[in-house]
Amino acid sequence: MSAVEPLPSKDLAGTDGTRKTFKAKSQARLFGFADPEEIKQNIKAELLGEKEEYNVHDLYYETGFFQFVAKHHLFENFTLAVISLNAVYIAIDTDWNKPEPLTSTDSRDLSASPIFFQMMEHLFCIYFTVEWIVRFCAFRRKCDCLFDAWFVFDSIMVILMIGETWVMTIVAQTMGLEGGSPLGNTGILRLFRLLRLARLLRMLRSLPELMILIKGMVTAMTSVLYVMGLLVMLTYVFAIAFTQLTVGTLAGELFFANIGLSMYSLLIHATFMDDLAAFANELKTDELWYCLVLAIIFIFLASLTLMNMLVGVLCEVVSAVAVTEKEECLSFKMVETMKHVLEKLDTNEDKHISYKEFTAIVSDPEALECFKDVGVDPMICLDFADLFFFADGEPTELSFEEFIDVVMNLRESNEAKVQDIYNIWHQIQSYRQQDQESMQRTLESTTTKLEMKIEEKHDRLQGLMEDVFQELRSIQGGSPRAANRSTSPLHAAPVTSGTVARRVTPAAYRRIAKSKDRWDGHGNE
Repeated sequence: MSAVEPLPSKDLAGTDGTRKTFKAKSQARLFGFADPEEIKQNIKAELLGEKEEYNVHDLYYETGFFQFVAKHHLFENFTLAVISLNAVYIAIDTDWNKPEPLTSTDSRDLSASPIFFQMMEHLFCIYFTVEWIVRFCAFRRKCDCLFDAWFVFDSIMVILMIGETWVMTIVAQTMGLEGGSPLGNTGILRLFRLLRLARLLRMLRSLPELMILIKGMVTAMTSVLYVMGLLVMLTYVFAIAFTQLTVGTLAGELFFANIGLSMYSLLIHATFMDDLAAFANELKTDELWYCLVLAIIFIFLASLTLMNMLVGVLCEVVSAVAVTEKEECLSFKMVETMKHVLEKLDTNEDKHISYKEFTAIVSDPEALECFKDVGVDPMICLDFADLFFFADGEPTELSFEEFIDVVMNLRESNEAKVQDIYNIWHQIQSYRQQDQESMQRTLESTTTKLEMKIEEKHDRLQGLMEDVFQELRSIQGGSPRAANRSTSPLHAAPVTSGTVARRVTPAAYRRIAKSKDRWDGHGNE
């Protein structure tokens, strides 16, 4: 047994006609652990969308008026436009719906407002209520609406808007409150009006760039907290020093009377550099020159180092998140587009892609546009098609997940990594092992055929030799003694010479035939 055994492999062409990738049997299975290949498949399944992504449209009816309206993109876009208009109207209402516009006075109540403002409030309330009803009626099971976060959020917004616009007005008229609200002109009423701005969050669903920024901020929150914590500790240490060093001075009375005031002064003037000249001039005296040096050191540490470090951390994290989000968006777009294209071109509906279907895909305008968006050259895909759709000279098919994986790996922006080198080595090793097995089978077959031919030639030669010697015996004489030697020389009995027995071979006969003293001219001994 050899010291190094080749890795076991599987044929690239499976029995079902699909293409199989090379997989080594992991030793983790021997110890009961999860196979790394299974883990990779689970991750790939999630990335390629095998695990279905949540979409509220899947909870709607498949037929009907309400589901048609709720799913239509014009309805969604018009709703976003109304939300944007409502946000602009809130600013107009805040500044102009008051006895003295553009002044710091309270706004009028709805019942006391001019007709324009009353009409706009009622129109907005009617539209958002109708929109909520349409979306609610579109749900196949009404209890599913409780599990959709956006619908729950919109429901709260609609309830608050109805309460402010209609319920409070009706209650005020019933209670006989002229020009007033049952809650009065309190902060609760202002809070209700401010909460209407929260509806702008719905626009995040249609603006991926905003989501990238928000995710970047959330991701960088840990690093930001560490930087801010370091800034607080630095400010606290220097605040104690300035409080003790400026006792009995004018600068101490203005900026460093206690620890809290010292930290505030250092944060505003030395970190954010607000009115830094006035702050430094108070320390520029003969008796506080060392405090000025200490303040400059704090500015270098806090403002020029930590704050710039914070900016760098935010930029780095947001850039990384932006790249990740864009890659994810491109992947989902690629998956959705290719699913749509494959539905049109998959004639046999087997959810697999053959070479013929692939050539039709790269000719489809929608697919070409998708290739362009993700940075894949269709010509490169065609160059590598023979590698993906043929194995051992036989056509194979790719599953949809394998096809998406192949296309995403052919992007021009991809960089070679260690994993790519490992995959190439893995494939070369599998191909090499298959070639070795093929060469071994070919060699065994050739050896068998050669042995059969040698045996056949040997038998034919032996037959010819027997015929030749038979003819020689007939020519050399027909004496009874010669006739008795009719046995073939190749099968003759051993001839004794003295006391040593030897087998008579054709070479021996040739030597005997040339001996004058053993044979006479008439064939007699």
